[in-house]
Amino acid sequence: MKRLGTVLHTTDSLLIVCADKTLKTDALFANLMVITKSMKKLGKIKEVFGPVNAPYISIKIFKEIKDVEITKLKNERVYLA
Repeated sequence: MKRLGTVLHTTDSLLIVCADKTLKTDALFANLMVITKSMKKLGKIKEVFGPVNAPYISIKIFKEIKDVEITKLKNERVYLA
């Protein structure tokens, strides 16, 4: 389990994450699985964007995840599976 970053924004189907400073962004690519600290599967990486030294990551949330759970993710850390 590798730390991906912290959730900044949530929408109905996307999470926007600020990448962790220790994360090597050259290893990030689409469709990598994203999980919570409790090992719950959230979704997959859709896109990496922004500055190279502090990128942002958009995550496509699985349809099974409820809206209540999504709103609780703000400011939480997420991880790569």
